[in-house]
Amino acid sequence: MESKQQQNQGQKPNDQGQKLNDQGQDQRTQSITSFYIYNPYEKRIVEAPLTNCDAFISLLKCVIGTGVLAMPLAICCSGIVVGIVMCILLMIILTYSIHLLIHGMTECCRRRQVPQISMPEAVQIAYEEGPTCVQWMGRTAGIMTTCVIVFSQFLLCTVYLVFVAKNFKEIGDQYAGSYNERLYVLGVCILLLPLFMIRRLKYLVPLNLISNFVLYGGFALIMYYLFSGLPDIRDRDLAKPPIEWIEFFGIAAFSLTAVGSMLVVEAHMKHPESYLGFFGVLNLAVFFILISNMFFGLMGYWRFGEEVHASITLNIPRDEM
Repeated sequence: MESKQQQNQGQKPNDQGQKLNDQGQDQRTQSITSFYIYNPYEKRIVEAPLTNCDAFISLLKCVIGTGVLAMPLAICCSGIVVGIVMCILLMIILTYSIHLLIHGMTECCRRRQVPQISMPEAVQIAYEEGPTCVQWMGRTAGIMTTCVIVFSQFLLCTVYLVFVAKNFKEIGDQYAGSYNERLYVLGVCILLLPLFMIRRLKYLVPLNLISNFVLYGGFALIMYYLFSGLPDIRDRDLAKPPIEWIEFFGIAAFSLTAVGSMLVVEAHMKHPESYLGFFGVLNLAVFFILISNMFFGLMGYWRFGEEVHASITLNIPRDEM
């Protein structure tokens, strides 16, 4: 009897040790599976994927647009030196945030063993995988993220339509008489509806390429007015009072940021692993976007100074349109 009891007592520690070893092995296996074995990029299937060049072209078109025409006003509100420094810092923060967001979404894909998720789904998973005290907020956080994205994109599109309509009205008033601005907004909406019906980014790449050439062609024409009659740069402020920087941040954030578009482009790439990295598609596009915005803002403020309008096109003389 004593020998059996001793054997049972000897087996219990061994059983406990075996269980601990099994648990540790399961945790290591789960960790390895989460971080190394399952690669969401390899499992991702996109019907019409974008090449790296396509992604670069799409990023330029998504970010560079109406906001760049307001950058001279942003520089006017901050001063030349402060504006340039703030633009660089803002773009660094934005790019770093996009990197963190995409890495986080990729990790959520690994943990849930799915090839791709949306941003609201990533937020929900992050809450559900987080501390116990916030896990119950996962679904609510996902819904709130969806609402924020929809609301922000709706406002951005509204600003874009109003901007385009206002510029058409400037030309129309010069040649066709004065009409209500709402009619121009309606006309722009009708013209853009066919483009809105194209669901595949791949099919929009040729249009984006043409649009980029037309856009920079228009910038070149505007530069003709900016470079003519430049005053002494010493007449312009290098820094403005901090109270005026608020307007700068609003304009610069609108002009430089397009988080939703940046995520969509990455989600439709053929090689999404090339999107991030020091010389990745995102960083190269961001650098080009930053240079374009800073140069345009600097030249616009240098040329028109305190008389610069919300859109630099409104400073062009009407008799030369």
